[in-house]
Amino acid sequence: MEIIKNFGLDPKLFAAQIINFLIILYILRRFLYKPMLNFLEHRQKKIAEGITNAEKARLLLEETARKEKLILKNAKDEAKKFLNEAKNQKAEILKEAEVIAKKQTEIILQEARLLITFETKETEKKLSAHISELALLFLQKSLTGIFTEKEQAHILKNALSNIKKKTN
Repeated sequence: MEIIKNFGLDPKLFAAQIINFLIILYILRRFLYKPMLNFLEHRQKKIAEGITNAEKARLLLEETARKEKLILKNAKDEAKKFLNEAKNQKAEILKEAEVIAKKQTEIILQEARLLITFETKETEKKLSAHISELALLFLQKSLTGIFTEKEQAHILKNALSNIKKKTN
């Protein structure tokens, strides 16, 4: 005890300080430490939930990105398919148009040939009639003075009937 007195400690005061420390420790533990622990546990649970939710969100994001890539690939394939179909339809339409154009061209050419043939025959008939008229006129002028009028009429009549036979 002498050592305690040499250090300047009063045992009653020291015992009172220990009791005060224990009371303060009890009060702090009861009213501050336990609520603080509960708060920290609650906070730790929220952080764990946040990490779990972040992991779920990351997995969901990866799944969504994978689905997006798949949808984009499918859309790209569909677009290529539609483009190929459109090209095929274009080629078919062009072939059909070409066939129709050829048929129409053939029809127009055939009609033109028929028209040319018809006009040629008409022209030949007119030309033949004109030549016949000229021949008769020439014959009439050349017969004048050689034959009598009756003989001239008979010759011209025979010549006219021969010309009509040949032109028909």
